[in-house]
Amino acid sequence: MSVPRTDLVPRWLARLGWSGWLIAGVVLGVAAFIVAVAVVLPYLTPVIFAVILAAVLQPWVGWMRRRRIPPIAAAAIAVTAVPVVVGLLIVVVVIGLRGQGEAWTQTMGSASERLTSALGTDPLTTVADPERRKEILLGLAGSAFTGAVAVIALIFIVLVALYILFFLLIDGPRFGAAIERHASPPAVTVRVMLADAADGLRRYMVGTTFVATMNAVVIGLGAAVLRLPLVFVIALVTFSMAYVPYLGAWLSGIFAVLVALGAGGMGTALWMLAVVLVTQIVLEGLARPLAFGATLDMHPLAVVAVTVAGGILGGVLGVFIAVPLAAIAVSWRRTLRPPLHSDGVMPAP
Repeated sequence: MSVPRTDLVPRWLARLGWSGWLIAGVVLGVAAFIVAVAVVLPYLTPVIFAVILAAVLQPWVGWMRRRRIPPIAAAAIAVTAVPVVVGLLIVVVVIGLRGQGEAWTQTMGSASERLTSALGTDPLTTVADPERRKEILLGLAGSAFTGAVAVIALIFIVLVALYILFFLLIDGPRFGAAIERHASPPAVTVRVMLADAADGLRRYMVGTTFVATMNAVVIGLGAAVLRLPLVFVIALVTFSMAYVPYLGAWLSGIFAVLVALGAGGMGTALWMLAVVLVTQIVLEGLARPLAFGATLDMHPLAVVAVTVAGGILGGVLGVFIAVPLAAIAVSWRRTLRPPLHSDGVMPAP
């Protein structure tokens, strides 16, 4: 009489085998998800920015519609306002640089002289070397081509995002009604979920603006105390770059340190660097999670964890969208979760 095959395998070994297959499946699923996000996310950049801007601008568009402005005109005004605001920021920075052109020239010239003194040689002498000139020119040509491609790609992304934003602002209520009709939850629940998502995106931008303002005030005051030129430009660049999470703050800090190096030498640059480091460590490292935790109703540690995960999966874009998406997911879970009785027991279906 043959023995059943199941009796030949110990129960603990069978459980271990099933656990191994389960773990392998989970690992493969997570790996596939990470690869899919890394591949798809760059192509969704215009859509993501359009949705965020639509959530922020929709109350303004609704206000214009209530004032008898046609929907197309209201959407066109809101869409046009985005590049106009960005253009005004650029114009203000350029005017500030031109208004302090002499100070800027002296700053950059002094920074170049101090860099040459620190290195012990003029970096430009390398360019004058005939043997290296061709190699450097080829490298510059490659960098220029790469930069041109990046600029063209950025312009394309911006145009597509504005195009999508225009139709989202025009037909946003219609899109919401269509989602309510075709979604499996009740229409009232879907309406609440969509409103929570839009509100979460707006509150995320409020938190970002709060952190940007603090960064600009602290670094601007530091530059003023150190008697640096271009204080207003430094504060404006700091405020604008704060909307690029973490990376933008460091780039604006480098800009401020370079101005300090040229204006006051190494000592002033070190003091400015200290101000930047304190600002980035305290405000970016502590105030940003606290601000987002307060505005999005999330624990600061959860904000940090989600931000790190977003950076791993999607780079700078992942860092930008991870926190609001997590807040929206938490809000939706609360909306879809059945209510509890006073004794903590779910009601019977």
